[in-house]
Amino acid sequence: MDCEILGISFDAPEANKAFREKFDFPFRLLSDYDEQVGVAYETRDPGTEKVSFAKRLSYLIDPEGNIAKSYKVSEIPAHPAEVLADLYELREQR
Repeated sequence: MDCEILGISFDAPEANKAFREKFDFPFRLLSDYDEQVGVAYETRDPGTEKVSFAKRLSYLIDPEGNIAKSYKVSEIPAHPAEVLADLYELREQR
């Protein structure tokens, strides 16, 4: 498919590694422990004073590094098929 899938969360790298291994994800999980990426992409849900959460969002980024499509993920089981369909469409446009 010539694409790369990455996950990112506010968890520490060690927690992401354990989570990835537990669920046998075939992609890397990155750590945004200081939440700078979350702030930059407006994915940070303020939560409470002591705890913040990452919104469940996905981005399809084109080969030039531009966001081709963004997704608010509500139906987790259906989400991969939606992104895959959009990826095929993006590739056909190139």
